[in-house]
Amino acid sequence: MKKTCEICEKMFDTESYTRIYCYDCSGESTRFDNQSRKHQKTILRCSMKLQGIKILGGKCCICGYKECIDALEFHHKKQSEKEFKLGSGNTMSWKEYKSELKKRILVCSNCHKEIHSKTGCNYRKTIKKY
Repeated sequence: MKKTCEICEKMFDTESYTRIYCYDCSGESTRFDNQSRKHQKTILRCSMKLQGIKILGGKCCICGYKECIDALEFHHKKQSEKEFKLGSGNTMSWKEYKSELKKRILVCSNCHKEIHSKTGCNYRKTIKKY
C-alpha cells in the first residue's frame, strides 16, 4: 500500500498498516532483532532533527552558522514552556516533536552557550578557582 511519511511527506510503499514513517526517515528493523531496532531509532531521531533544522531556517538565527548539523541546537524561547528535551534520546511522535519545535529557535552550539551564559546558567560559576 502507498502511504505518506509524516516526517518528510514523501510517498512510500509498505505492507505495514502501522508504519507512519518512510524507510529513509526511520530505517527498517524487526521486532526480534534488538540491534536493528536501536539503529532504527537513531535514524528516526536524525531524520526528525534534520527536518526540524529545515523548519527553523537551516542556520543559526544569531550568527548564520550552517556548516555542521551536529553543531546546531534547539533553544527554548521560554524555559517555562519546556515540556521535554528534543535531544534526550527519547523517541516521540513527529507530531509531538513538531509541536515542541514551535517553542524554540535554532542556534549553533557557541551561540547557545552564550545565551545561557547571559541568562545565568553559566558553568564557570560551578568551577572552583585554583
